[in-house]
This record gives sequence, C-alpha cells and structure tokens, in this order.
Amino acid sequence: MRRIQRDTAHEEFIKTLISGEHAVFKEIWRVLLFAAAFGVKKGQRTPLRDIDSGKAFPESYFSTPGWKGFLYLLGFCEGDNSDHLRNDDKEQDKLITAFEEYANFGLYEMAKIVTSSSDPLGDLATLLAENTKVELQSPDISDLTEESQL
Repeated sequence: MRRIQRDTAHEEFIKTLISGEHAVFKEIWRVLLFAAAFGVKKGQRTPLRDIDSGKAFPESYFSTPGWKGFLYLLGFCEGDNSDHLRNDDKEQDKLITAFEEYANFGLYEMAKIVTSSSDPLGDLATLLAENTKVELQSPDISDLTEESQL
C-alpha cells in the first residue's frame, strides 16, 4: 500500500492542531482521520494539489484497530460494489486516494472555522463535539405500561 500524503497547504494548520499548549490532537494521523470523517459526513472530496512526498507516511502510523475498517467503509461510500475489498494494489490505492481527498476537504473546512473565529479552539471543539455526538432515541415502551397490559 502506498504512503499517505497530504496537501502542503495544511502544514501550518496541522502544526497548530498538534502542538503547543492548546493542541487538540496528539498526532497527525488523528487529525487526518478526523478530517476525513468530517469530509465523508459532508460528502465532499478535494484533490490534493501540492504534495511534499517527504512528508508522506505509511498507513502503519494509524495506530488504531479501526483504521482498515474505516478505509473499507470509504470504499462502500464511493461505489455500490465490493471491489475495494480485493487485496490488490490498484484497489488499495483508490482507498488511500479517497481517504486523502476526504481529509483534504475536511482540513480546508476546519481551517475556515478556526481562522475566521474569535475563539478558534472553542469553535473547533464545538465542531468536534457536533460531529461526534450520537443521538439516542428513546425506545418505545408503550407495550410495557400498565394500561396496555389490561
């Protein structure tokens, strides 16, 4: 599998997210994973324009058990077949490209929020919270009430 790349336009923004006293993420791979998930949620991809191949890293940097599953889910977002599950370089490259482009879109959107805000970290935290929130629905328990049992 080829190395994962990112657009050089995001280098300074990524540095602000992973370093300093107000760091939001611990590692670059976490930033990219969140940005890609945000891009998927919005249904948008942006091709990479300017790449520094020296900053690309192997997919093994993604030290989370769900990494491969996330990639395969991207494949299902992209098409209506399971070709991406094949273990060949062409299909794996398509998955990595999709990941890179979703992350690229996500980084652009995240940067807009942070750079146009008077409270950039607060707004980014709000974005994180809004996009990780799971809404639980109350179960229908009408059949368990006293009246329904009479």
